[in-house]
Amino acid sequence: MKVQVNDAEHSQKELVVEIPYEVFKEAADKELDALLPKAKIHGFRTGKAPRQVVRKQFSHQIRSQAIEKVINEAVQDAMSSNNIVPISQAHISDVVFEDDKPITFTARVDVFPTLNLSKYKDFSFKKIDVEITDKDIDEALVSLQERDMTYEPVENRDSIISGDVAVIDFEGKKDGVAFEGGTAKGYSLNIGSGQFIPGFEDGVIGMKKGETKDLNLTFPKEYNNAELAGKDVVFTVTVQEIKEKVKPELNDDFARDIDPNSKGLNDLKAKLKKGLQQEADRATQVEAFGQILEQIVKENPFDVPYAFVKEQTDRLAYNAMNQFYQMGLNPEQVGISFEMMAQRYIDQAREQVKQALVINEVAKLENIVVENEDIDSYLSFHAELQDKTVADLKKELEAQMQMDAVRNEVLGDKVYKYLAGVNKGKNSKMSKQEYEAHKLEEQAKNQAKAQEGEEKEEKKEKKKTTAKKVEKEESEEKPKKTTAKKTTKKKESDVE
Repeated sequence: MKVQVNDAEHSQKELVVEIPYEVFKEAADKELDALLPKAKIHGFRTGKAPRQVVRKQFSHQIRSQAIEKVINEAVQDAMSSNNIVPISQAHISDVVFEDDKPITFTARVDVFPTLNLSKYKDFSFKKIDVEITDKDIDEALVSLQERDMTYEPVENRDSIISGDVAVIDFEGKKDGVAFEGGTAKGYSLNIGSGQFIPGFEDGVIGMKKGETKDLNLTFPKEYNNAELAGKDVVFTVTVQEIKEKVKPELNDDFARDIDPNSKGLNDLKAKLKKGLQQEADRATQVEAFGQILEQIVKENPFDVPYAFVKEQTDRLAYNAMNQFYQMGLNPEQVGISFEMMAQRYIDQAREQVKQALVINEVAKLENIVVENEDIDSYLSFHAELQDKTVADLKKELEAQMQMDAVRNEVLGDKVYKYLAGVNKGKNSKMSKQEYEAHKLEEQAKNQAKAQEGEEKEEKKEKKKTTAKKVEKEESEEKPKKTTAKKTTKKKESDVE
């Protein structure tokens, strides 16, 4: 067997393989031997048909299975003898198989990329320090209050106002006929939430318990149901009950209700501050780390395997699609498919894969390793935040098979601390509100960048399509040549 190994783009190895025809003949004989005892042929008992008859009857099957086996074994032997460790299945192409001639084919496999980090120090980056204030704690407490809010029947008034929960029956009709999804009984509508079409909640405001009222409304033109979009309808609404929101008082009992391990309101505030600070520090560290890694990747260009990019792209697309479903929306109903979402994230996924590989390479170059003490420290810190014991948290993470993710996160933190020390950081301070505004601005920039990338890809595809069309038209205009190919009839003995 002859093998030529070439480096290919996107961290692939290309194997150009030539197999002697005798190897195929031997494999075909073995396939025939395996088939003889169980071959069913009309006029013969099972397994008793002559060898030549079986060979002729099952010629195609024998040839197909033999060539597949020969190629698969050749690929494995070629990779083994050339010390190639694949990270994906081989892609076979350009197979040439003719009688009495060597079999040739090309195989491509993804391999782990070779990184030569010539520079990963002395870059500049910005690090934001977020200061958690008493105002942030108060806002967090208000959110907890709203989470534990109850709804009690209104006693000091008799009509609905914004912020109430109206328990209503309603029936929607178009042209006097009830339409699907437009009827409900005992529905709790949070007035001011914007759950229903424009005008519905405004029409309910001021209604009294037991009152029935017709609301003449129009569905928005962009409504996702074509039969209702832009159409005039009438909703008949009856108020069954009016409830108002009642927030719990901020006191020690409230604190213990939120956190059974809390000693009181002040203790809860301290825990909230610690949690918010940890969340902010984590976010700003990820952002600063991203700046450093982005510069390292740019300074040290390398290809990454498609298998890695595909896996990360699918993960990002799955998470994005899942966000729609969590909001009660079906993305496919508004024309967003998984494939479309994956295409949107492919550049981001490629960058994330490169950064992950850089982290591992820096760790290797600088002998940065994760010790058991590092894991224990991580578990201790997070167990305290979650009011759990270290043993319980570890058991929970192991059950969820998340310990490898923990180890990767700890390694990332250690590499960040190293890189932050050998690169030039410029610190600035922000409030929590300022940082949230900053993040929104960054997200908008990234979305615009992604949109620009998508438009460029679309233009490239259009150019390719146009070029192929022109090439096809030109080839059709040329006079066609008729060629005859001499074929040789296969010898009876070739697969015996």
